[in-house]
Amino acid sequence: MRAEDSVEEWNGLIVHRDEAEPRHPQDFVKGKADKQSVPNARPRDTATFIGPLTTAVDGAHSAGDTTIAVDTSSRFTAGDNVVLYLKSGDAFRTTIFSIPSATSIRLDDALPGPVEDNSAVVNLSAVTEPTYPNSGGMS
Repeated sequence: MRAEDSVEEWNGLIVHRDEAEPRHPQDFVKGKADKQSVPNARPRDTATFIGPLTTAVDGAHSAGDTTIAVDTSSRFTAGDNVVLYLKSGDAFRTTIFSIPSATSIRLDDALPGPVEDNSAVVNLSAVTEPTYPNSGGMS
């Protein structure tokens, strides 16, 4: 193509004058500042856990054991109904007899099968209730 037949477009490309395209008018539109605002803006509430209290078994235990080591026995109390998940995948439901230490639980019934490390212990009696922060009279 000859130099006299070429033109430079707005984006720097050199093209034939019959193929040249002008810059689109929308490229020159400037937006206006948004004048909307939220009255009394506040941050989102922190997430609140609602549901049964859980912990994990600390170490493997054999069938027949009545005392199990756990990550924490905080908020677990004697008489609470708990579910332990056995190595077989079955759920074993029993009651807590006592809390000997901050990291162990004594059960009413002996384990019917082995329990693996990090297996879940779900306390069905200690359930966290929802909290409603100043929302129209709910407590």
